[in-house]
Amino acid sequence: MEKTEYISLNKLIDSYSSWKHYLLSVKYIILGFIAVGAAIGTSASFLIPPQYTANLSFAIQENDKSSGLSSLASQFGFSLGGSDNGAFGGDNLYELLMSRALVEKALLSPVDIDGKKENLLNIYLTTYKYNNEWKTSSNPKLRELDYPIDQDRKTFTRSQDSVFKIVCEEILLKRLTVKKRSKKLSIGDVSFTSQNELLSKLFVENLMQETSSFYVDTKTKLARSNYLKLINQTDSIKHEYENALAARAGLADQTMNSVRQSSTVGLIKKQTDIQILAGTYIEMKKNLEIMKLSLDKETPLIEIIDNPVLPLEKHKFGKIKGFILGSMVSAFLAILVFTSLYGYKKIKEYNGAGE
Repeated sequence: MEKTEYISLNKLIDSYSSWKHYLLSVKYIILGFIAVGAAIGTSASFLIPPQYTANLSFAIQENDKSSGLSSLASQFGFSLGGSDNGAFGGDNLYELLMSRALVEKALLSPVDIDGKKENLLNIYLTTYKYNNEWKTSSNPKLRELDYPIDQDRKTFTRSQDSVFKIVCEEILLKRLTVKKRSKKLSIGDVSFTSQNELLSKLFVENLMQETSSFYVDTKTKLARSNYLKLINQTDSIKHEYENALAARAGLADQTMNSVRQSSTVGLIKKQTDIQILAGTYIEMKKNLEIMKLSLDKETPLIEIIDNPVLPLEKHKFGKIKGFILGSMVSAFLAILVFTSLYGYKKIKEYNGAGE
């Protein structure tokens, strides 16, 4: 016959009272755990270095390519491309800021610190004591690892690439934050947090500068290329015009004393060429100026609203916070451990009674 056991309310109350009595019997041990946890938490406030956050805000202003500029370019057989330049639409600037390629450029861009040129990569490695780990490494290549400020990125060794990759991933995962304030606004914020106040400030400034240059150059690459082609064509017409003037002067000298009308035919042809070339050159020069003004107007503008200013926002793990957090964690762990021991003891007693 199957035996069914019912747990009454009285049994629950008795179990709770028994558990409470057990915890009270070991309260001094629990208090000892709490004291140790509080001491560890307070000590952590002295051991954990402060973090500095640099914040930079910016706005994007873009203009679509006007039909006037497109039609002007088409007159000379050029195309200005699509209006959104594909993957480089406005919102994708935020993704570019989080790209490894631009983070690398920001780290390798030289900065001036106390009159000395340095790159942020070396400052980052020193801040987080990577250099100290290399000195004790069994790998001789790692012990001699360095990132000279004038070294080309393409010449990095395998060891340099490996460390550089780790640093970039660490920045993208832990230290760099990029966000858009709202869907309606074209204002964004870039934040970088590190243990080095100057590193945080210089990094966001470098990153914004590199991203802005890359973004604008890419958005206007085709249009600027066509503008340069038109400049070359205009210069060619000017060169032909000047040659025609020189040739006309030579023919004029040859026919100066001639009484034959046929000798002036070449001079008349050359004069006609000069008039055509002069008109073409004037028109191309005018269109070139219009194209330049339109191109400048339609180049996207990334305007910095707020730059990081020293002293930066400082995040410190405070003593009170460490004391409270250490006490709470140690109290929870102590109660959990003794509750588990109490439960294990009761299970053994129940199994012993059953036998």
